[in-house]
Amino acid sequence: MIKRYLGLPLIWLGLLLSVTSQASVLTLPAQVALENIGTRLLLLEDVRGNLDINEVRAPSRETLWKPVTESIPSYGYSKSVYWLYVAVQPEKQIDSRYHLEIAYPVLDDVQVYTFHNDTLVSHQVMGDRLPFRERPMEHANFIAPLDVAGDGVTHIYLRIHTTSAVQLPISLYSSEELFEAKNAESAGHSLYYGAMLVMTLYNLLIFASLRDISYFYCAMYIVSMGLLMASIQGLTYMYLWPSNVRLNDAALVLSLSGMIFFPTLFFRSFLALPQTRPVLAKILLVLTGLSFFTALGGLFLPYRFMIVTTMLIVLGAIAMGFISGILRWRDGYHAAKFFNIAWIFMFSAGVLMALNKFDVLPSNWFTRNVGQIGATLEVVLLSLALASRMNFAQRMRTLAQQETADAQRKLLDIQIRQNEELDRQVRRRTAELEEANAQLKHISDTDGLTQVLNRRAFEEAFEREYKRAHRQGTPLSVVMVDLDHFKQINDQHGHPFGDLCLVSTAHIITENIRRPPDIAARYGGEEFVILLPGTRLSGAVAVAEKIQKALASGTVRDHTHSVRLTASIGVACHIPSLVTERDRLLEEADQALYQAKHEGRNRVVRYLAEA
Repeated sequence: MIKRYLGLPLIWLGLLLSVTSQASVLTLPAQVALENIGTRLLLLEDVRGNLDINEVRAPSRETLWKPVTESIPSYGYSKSVYWLYVAVQPEKQIDSRYHLEIAYPVLDDVQVYTFHNDTLVSHQVMGDRLPFRERPMEHANFIAPLDVAGDGVTHIYLRIHTTSAVQLPISLYSSEELFEAKNAESAGHSLYYGAMLVMTLYNLLIFASLRDISYFYCAMYIVSMGLLMASIQGLTYMYLWPSNVRLNDAALVLSLSGMIFFPTLFFRSFLALPQTRPVLAKILLVLTGLSFFTALGGLFLPYRFMIVTTMLIVLGAIAMGFISGILRWRDGYHAAKFFNIAWIFMFSAGVLMALNKFDVLPSNWFTRNVGQIGATLEVVLLSLALASRMNFAQRMRTLAQQETADAQRKLLDIQIRQNEELDRQVRRRTAELEEANAQLKHISDTDGLTQVLNRRAFEEAFEREYKRAHRQGTPLSVVMVDLDHFKQINDQHGHPFGDLCLVSTAHIITENIRRPPDIAARYGGEEFVILLPGTRLSGAVAVAEKIQKALASGTVRDHTHSVRLTASIGVACHIPSLVTERDRLLEEADQALYQAKHEGRNRVVRYLAEA
């Protein structure tokens, strides 16, 4: 009898430890980074959601604990409460601090219980429905510091309940490894959101330049896409509204609604659907209206209902965009090609993302980031589509202008001037577009045709060099080069050959100015300017004569045309006494150039001040 009663405590202890017997103890070295440890966990699904920590630890629940078979547990949209368990101990028998991370910031309720020697050591509560400042660590993901005792096993229980999709990428880090992992993660975020910001500004700049509403819709679509990704990654809650729990709960629905509202407007405008496919235009307008109601519903209706409804409408909008693009491609609309390729990426990413959230596809790095990957590719391709449409329209305008010029060549001078003004407007609009692209690529200083500096870059350099010459009391020379009879060359041989002449001229100029401070730039249509710091008038004239002789002695030819170029060149030099006299140096070089024209062209004229 006594032996029987003495054995009861051992039986009871065995029952208490029965849960831990199903999972091996994780031995943690001092520096550790264990990512996606799902297969090292045990799971208990509380369908009714009424169990507390003492009840799930009770021996009677031992059979309910099951090993997790996925590295990233994923259970779709579920009303159940999920309990997870893992036992850990430090490799060295000293007290250590580790960090448990759940890298899915949209979970509503996350509770972490830590037990040592059957005593509750800590109970940490997190979730996206709690103010951000209440988190144990200020990070977009849920990170719970764990103080692991060195004299035994520490038992960790997680309680998860959420109205969003249940996805649990759980990792364990030491402090240093956590710091390194989060730095790498931040670098990736910076690259992605930096790219989204650049593409947004690019489209807004072109919208401001061309007043084409398609670019505005595209920019707002990119903003909505960025907000969606930032909401999924918990960045909006961390940086934008850390105290507004209600807004954070609705952020995903609001950003998804934006992913319906702006893309549908973009489809209608970019593909010209109201004029070509009015039925599709009306369907897209209905989807636009639905997005307004989903945004309102996100603020007032249950989250789970609204997120599922909104995702289904998003898939419908993606499908309609794809159908619209295919039909417009069949109509012969040139820009629809890039649009369709972009939408294939977005359609695929949207379907994969939805299937992942509904637990049809497993949760892994690709399925969790497929939206971000698809969005990046889509934004790049949509920008190409917009550029293709713009280039096509520009070519059509240029062709129309040329045909008009041919038909009206014999009209009055006023009509010719009107055509020239129209051509200047097209050139100005093209220059504005080139400026926007140049800002994006950080190469705004180069003339696209001749590969020498453009006028804006020259003027900046000229102002800088003039001030330097003023400070140092050194000479500064300017050489103006203007091709003779260039308009006649264009009219007789065509603009492509004219462009070849300009490129050849720029090459000859750059070949004859070899000093590092010397600068060559395309100043106008067929006019070039050379800046020679530290060069007196005689030296500048020598450079100009070399260029004039090189042009006159060479021949520009293509497969059908051959032309010997000549140029009129004006040279002027200052030793600046006043910074404000900068423009006068250019005027003097220009006067010398026009004197060269007046004297018969194909010559170099230096500016000599009147006595």
